Amino acid sequence: MTQKLAGTIAILIIIAIALPMIIRTVIWRRFLKYMKEDKNEQALKILNSSYYRLLFGSYSQKWNLLRYYISRNDTDQVKRRTTTLLTEKFDPNESYQLFSNAFFYFMTIKDKEMCTKLINRMDDIADSEQKEYFHMLYRVMIEEKSQDIKAVTKLIEKKEREKESNSKTSQLGMLQYLLGIQYHYKGNDKEAEKWLRKALNNVKGSPLEKEIKKIIH
Repeated sequence: MTQKLAGTIAILIIIAIALPMIIRTVIWRRFLKYMKEDKNEQALKILNSSYYRLLFGSYSQKWNLLRYYISRNDTDQVKRRTTTLLTEKFDPNESYQLFSNAFFYFMTIKDKEMCTKLINRMDDIADSEQKEYFHMLYRVMIEEKSQDIKAVTKLIEKKEREKESNSKTSQLGMLQYLLGIQYHYKGNDKEAEKWLRKALNNVKGSPLEKEIKKIIH
């Protein structure tokens, strides 16, 4: 093999490796641009396309479609897709990502049927600490019990000590809501309003915002 031919082959290999990465980057940036501009039809067209599935994989397509509809609070689509996903097999990490996010969504809108299905699935894939957390959420949000005030207070204190991150605000808001709603169940309006108002500042734009405004005015 001549040096020129070897160089040509090396270049072709580099192109073959780099080209799909470049195309994926272009497609993803275009999708994010459409999302930012609220061009839902164009964004969904990308996610539903066969070329997206080919370049990013079947799981990525299913995950991002679910995430898209959750971000748009499209309950009918989230329920339809989650119901289908529950019949499919995924590896543990994929399952956790899909079903934990779906669980949080249905929990915030208090859909008992979907939460029950999801928590049963989560019991098969989550570790013991994660299971307890999800069951605590189920007790508070779905069964409307108030036995976890101390546990949630400790979680809030722990979360407040964490370094700032993109998810800290929303997670803290969820915990504050969980604490406030338990005081609401117990009829302690003063503590309920205190924590629900704190939560309101951290969950703007989520389904929890509407739930909080139903209680405090």
